[in-house]
Amino acid sequence: MRCKICAKCNCANGSRAAYCRKCWASLDDARIEEIGQAPKEAKPTFRSAPKASAEAANRASRPASRRPSQPKEEAIVLPKRPAKPNVVYWPFIASMVSALGMLILIVAFVISSAASSGSPAPSGNSAGNSANNSTSATAATTVASTEATEASPIDISEVQIGDVPDQSYTGDFVTVPFSLILNDNILEEGVDYTVTYEDNIAVGTATANFEGNGTTYVGSFSASFNIVSGDPVCDDPSNSGIVIAVMRLSWGMLGRSPSASELIDQVGRLKSGEISGSGLMNEIIFSDECINRGLSDADFVSSFYVGVLGREADPAGLEYNVGLLAGGMSRQDLVNGIMAAPGGEFEAICNSIGIATV
Repeated sequence: MRCKICAKCNCANGSRAAYCRKCWASLDDARIEEIGQAPKEAKPTFRSAPKASAEAANRASRPASRRPSQPKEEAIVLPKRPAKPNVVYWPFIASMVSALGMLILIVAFVISSAASSGSPAPSGNSAGNSANNSTSATAATTVASTEATEASPIDISEVQIGDVPDQSYTGDFVTVPFSLILNDNILEEGVDYTVTYEDNIAVGTATANFEGNGTTYVGSFSASFNIVSGDPVCDDPSNSGIVIAVMRLSWGMLGRSPSASELIDQVGRLKSGEISGSGLMNEIIFSDECINRGLSDADFVSSFYVGVLGREADPAGLEYNVGLLAGGMSRQDLVNGIMAAPGGEFEAICNSIGIATV
């Protein structure tokens, strides 16, 4: 209820009168008599607990001996987990260490075997990776060894080459386009093998030497072929000495090989006796082509030794002959003196190949 003067709720003050205590105390006696009553004290109200049911009260009033017994529930006791023994697994650790040691020994043995057989030992990062992962290294080494066994080098000497056709003389080095086939595989020059030549410029027999690349193909073998001029005199093996002398003279004094026509002409004339050895020497040495080379005295003497005598000039002979030219002797006189010397080197060469000296 609210106070009729201040309009505040009286419930908070524990009173249900029409006036709150504060406002009632402020009223004078005349006003109180006019109103005729003072505010009553509010009695506290209590909420009683709910009454128990008759059955519950009856049950509670029974003596304990008359109450029906209830079956007791047995407590379930769980077995305790046994405590873990404070044991260090030394046998397990020892077995692991032993296995690791054996694995390291196996890897070391594989690497040493590969090194002794010519395979390069791993280095740098490869060695580190092998040490960190020994199992992978062992597997990789096994695979590599298997591949090496399966792809072992093939001996190139097993190649069979038939007769090589005759090659024409050109005045230059003659090469042959060989086609090597081994086990149904066409071998490529410069990749699978290399080839070198001997005596492949002059008319006569030349030799080709084959050698494997050393990895997929190993071994070596040789094959021969003929270089021909097409002239029966030059191509006759019995005249090979004359052919070589003519070619050597041209190389020494002119710095080139004779052409096919020059070779046939000069060999034919020497063989028939139409010209002597000294006559052909003078014809070549004092030709315009040789003079126009502008050789110095030392170069002239050195070229003469190579082209005519077939050897390098010895220091004493070179110094002596250069001295003669420096002293005023002409090159013509020097050449004639050497070629006409009885029992000299030039005469011996002419006799060995069957041509006249002068």
